[in-house]
Amino acid sequence: MYSCKELFKKALIVGIATTAVSTGTTSISAAQSTETKVVVMYSENKSLALVDTSKAGIDHGDLFHREDAISLKLGGPKIGVSYSQAEVISFNRESNVDVRRVFIQVLLPKGRMYFEGITELGLGTTPAPGWTNVYAILGGTGIYASARGTMTTRLLPDGKNWKSTAKYTVN
Repeated sequence: MYSCKELFKKALIVGIATTAVSTGTTSISAAQSTETKVVVMYSENKSLALVDTSKAGIDHGDLFHREDAISLKLGGPKIGVSYSQAEVISFNRESNVDVRRVFIQVLLPKGRMYFEGITELGLGTTPAPGWTNVYAILGGTGIYASARGTMTTRLLPDGKNWKSTAKYTVN
């Protein structure tokens, strides 16, 4: 059996919840945006470094660090910077291939975007013109805080500039 005080509390909670749902003020029923946004970015390689963490040659844990200048058109004004790190997580000397986990942070005027993916390349090499890969968009900060989607990156024929197309939704 409930006391009058307990019944009053339960009735009050039910009343508040009913009012919130009927007036549309509950955050649970808030509609999420499903509009796909597209950002095309060009990046120019400014530096690339290999950090060999143990014995000479490619092995587990070796890192590739890259810094790129970001613009909205090829050769356009710099609007941001990109930092990436690729870590060798597997390699096969017989097939001359290594697998790398890649994390990319792009700093843009309205926030940062974060990307992650896996790449396969020739053992210890860097991408050649035409090389393409797809990364997951993990979110970010600012207007990209809850972004989810993919970014496709392609190394342009000059071997120095990248074209990246990010397609995402923000919830």
